[in-house]
Amino acid sequence: MKRYDLQVHTDASPCSRASPADIVDAAVDAGLDGIAITNHDTLAGYDEVSDLAPAGLTVIPGVEVTTTQGHLLALYINDEPPQSDPVTVIEHVHEQDGIAILSHPFDRFREYYNTDLDAIASQVDGVEAQNSRCLLSRFNRRAREYATQHDLAITGGSDAHFPMEVGRSITVCDSPF
Repeated sequence: MKRYDLQVHTDASPCSRASPADIVDAAVDAGLDGIAITNHDTLAGYDEVSDLAPAGLTVIPGVEVTTTQGHLLALYINDEPPQSDPVTVIEHVHEQDGIAILSHPFDRFREYYNTDLDAIASQVDGVEAQNSRCLLSRFNRRAREYATQHDLAITGGSDAHFPMEVGRSITVCDSPF
């Protein structure tokens, strides 16, 4: 089984205090097979982490995109999506053959909790249903229920902003992500 943390922020996100080197060290220490670098609205930080990663640690390019209705994870992209409505962002991600994932969609303590999920459920590829920064377990539980009801992939990510958070929530899969 492969273990990936699909939401990690470096200090390229203003709210993070984790250098690329610290992220790589933490991922190796956590025994992860891969991490997605998902800084806020930028691909910055990916190249530095990728350059530092040892063989065996996959580094996935990504962005946590601020949309008009909430956050979306955009993975395996080369161009930053626009900060726009969710449909436009998802289209931009899919045009790059990327993966679009609803990020902590039921966390009521986040600034962008008003996403009209049913309007975009058929267009996203998955739901982040395990986020270690959700303060109440019911937020993650509700995300898992929603993903199951809509037959969407379930992912996990630590949403790490500090090195010690890397690997606290992960995605486990049979083959490389």
